[in-house]
Amino acid sequence: MEPERTGRTLRQLRTDRGLSLRELAGTLFCDYSWLCNIEAGRRWPKDRNWAEQADLTLQANGTLVAAWDADQRERSRLDDTVRMLEQARRDSESLLVAPDGAQLDQVHDGIIHIAKNARFESYDRTLSRATEIRAELMRRIKLGAHSADEIRDLYVALGRVCGVLSYLTLDLGQADTARVHAQAAFQLGDRADHDQLRAWARGTQALALRFTKDFELAAAAATDGLKYVGSSTGTTEPRLLCGLAASVANLGDSARALELLDAAERARDAASRDEIPGLFTFSPAKQIYYRGFSLMWSDDKRTLVKSAKASEDAIDAWQVQRSPGDEMLSQIYLATAKARLGDLDASIAAVSPVLNNPISAHFSWVRKRLNQLDGLLDKHFPDSAVAGEMRGTLTAYIHAA
Repeated sequence: MEPERTGRTLRQLRTDRGLSLRELAGTLFCDYSWLCNIEAGRRWPKDRNWAEQADLTLQANGTLVAAWDADQRERSRLDDTVRMLEQARRDSESLLVAPDGAQLDQVHDGIIHIAKNARFESYDRTLSRATEIRAELMRRIKLGAHSADEIRDLYVALGRVCGVLSYLTLDLGQADTARVHAQAAFQLGDRADHDQLRAWARGTQALALRFTKDFELAAAAATDGLKYVGSSTGTTEPRLLCGLAASVANLGDSARALELLDAAERARDAASRDEIPGLFTFSPAKQIYYRGFSLMWSDDKRTLVKSAKASEDAIDAWQVQRSPGDEMLSQIYLATAKARLGDLDASIAAVSPVLNNPISAHFSWVRKRLNQLDGLLDKHFPDSAVAGEMRGTLTAYIHAA
C-alpha cells in the first residue's frame, strides 16, 4: 500500500516546472508549510477540487489527479480495514461481557432490574435495556451459543423480555404491538414448558385486549391462562381471575365479576412465591385496584359503594408500594364510581390530584380513563354547570397530552 503518490507526484511536477514551494503555494493560494507537508507525505489534501486546480496550474494533464484518486482508493481500503478491526475488537470485548462470557444468571439479573424499575424510569431507557437483552438472547439461540441444558432458560428469559415489551408498548397506546409481544412470550413459555410464563403471558394478552374493548377475547385469554395455574405459578392465578373479572364486568355481569374477585382473594392466600418481581408479580395493591376497577361498571348502588371503597384502599396501598401510574388510575376509578353514584363533588375531588400531575407523567391508560370519565359526567350531569366546567378541564388536559 502506497498512499503517498500525491505528494511525490506534486514534488516531481513542481521541480520539472522549475517552481519553488513558495512560488507554487502563492499560485495556489495555500499555506507554504501545508504544501511542504503534502510533498513529504505528512498531510493529505482531502479536497479533490484542490488536486484538480493544482493539476491545471502545473499543466500535468491529469497526472496529479490520477495520483490523488489512487491514494484515495488506498485510503478508503485502509479506513475499511481499520473499521473492520475496530468492529472485531468490539465483538471480542462483547464476548468477554455477554456471549457467552456473561452467565445466564447475569442476564437474569438484568431482566429483574428491568421488571423492578420499569414504572420508575423513562420508557426510552427501559426499552433500550430490554431490546439489548433480547438481541443477546436471540443471538445465543440462533447461533446455538449455549449448552444443551441452557436452552429452556434462554426461552424463558426471552419470553420475559417480550413480556416487558408488551407492557411498555401498551402503556404507549400500541395495543396491537403489545398483543404480538405477549403472544411471543406465551409461545416461548410453551417451548420451555414453563407454566408461570404461559399463565402470565395469557394475562397480559387479556390486558391488551381489554385496552381495545375486545372483552370477550380478553375473557377467553384469561380463561385459557387458568389452565396453566399450579403450585409453581406464583400470583398468576389471582391476576388471571381479576383480569377475567374485569372482562365480564365490562360485558355487564357484575355479579359474576364479584364472584371472581372473591375467588382471586382465596387464590392469593394459596399463592406461591413469584420467580420475578416487579412487572411479573401481582401485588396485593394491584388486586385491590382491580376490585375497584371491575366493580365500577355495575349499575347496583351497593356494588358501586364497594368499588369506591376498594379504589380508596388502593390509593392508600399505592402510597406504600409506589406505582405512580396505578395510583392515578385508582383516583380516576374512584372518581368514576362517585360519578355513577351521583356524587359530582366527590368525583371532582377524586380526579383533581391526577390533573395536578405534569402531563408527561401520564400514559395511555390514564388518558383513556379520563376520556371515559368525561363521558360519564356528560351522561349523569347533563345540566350541571359545574360538571360542564370540569368536562372542559378534562378535555383540555387530555388534548394537551
